Amino acid sequence: MAGVNDAIGAATRLGEIGFVEFTTKLVSDVFDTLVASNLRQQQAFIELLQATSKSLTAYVNETKDDIGPGEIMQVLTAIAPRNTDTPPTSDSPTAVTSGGKLSADEAAAINTALTITDPDTNAVSNDKAAKAGALDDKAIDALREAVAQRVAANKYTLLKEMVKLGMLRLVVTDGTIESGLNFHTYGSDFLRNNSSRYSSQQFQLKATAQTGSILSAWVKASASTAYTSVNVSTSNTSSGSSSGVDVTITGGVKINFKTDYLPLDTP
Repeated sequence: MAGVNDAIGAATRLGEIGFVEFTTKLVSDVFDTLVASNLRQQQAFIELLQATSKSLTAYVNETKDDIGPGEIMQVLTAIAPRNTDTPPTSDSPTAVTSGGKLSADEAAAINTALTITDPDTNAVSNDKAAKAGALDDKAIDALREAVAQRVAANKYTLLKEMVKLGMLRLVVTDGTIESGLNFHTYGSDFLRNNSSRYSSQQFQLKATAQTGSILSAWVKASASTAYTSVNVSTSNTSSGSSSGVDVTITGGVKINFKTDYLPLDTP
């Protein structure tokens, strides 16, 4: 009965699983996640408004250092690709590289591409960083700085357009929280003794005969037989004990909810 007792003992310890505590934490975590998600959305919108409330010049000066070399290289490759004056030993995809050279037309095209227009005042600024002729390290750094400013200005314009479109917000209108428990335990005891039987039989026959020669009047013959039988049997008994218990406990919680908004401003 050890297996049965173990199964019953396991069933009586159902409370140690902590199903109620698990469900409580599940519900609270879901609501905490919804509130935190909404707060993050509000915070992102506030940061967007703060960024676009600055002037273009202030925004560019504060963010141009955040423009990575990958973005700068993409812009330079687009507006100043490799030319015939690019050193053949260089693997740079742009003509703006050490030892390179820009023509007058290439320098003008670069300056046009790097021109910045303020979306609020329509003011145009261009420091004409690109100049025709050979490129040294100082000229290359100036071009990279101009590209970083142009990329930052593009992001500023994009943020301005996002503010005009309004805030994109994800709202949960309704939902379902489900929590379930399926507790199953089973125990059994079984004992069996098997029986065995051994049986052996053997039969032997030996016979000899001799007729003798034609000169003898005697006829000689002999015969013998042997039979052996062995039968061994253990106690042909079988005994067993089989018992079991199956305990199944099920439980579940289902909560339907819908979100709403409570105005924070009071008249």
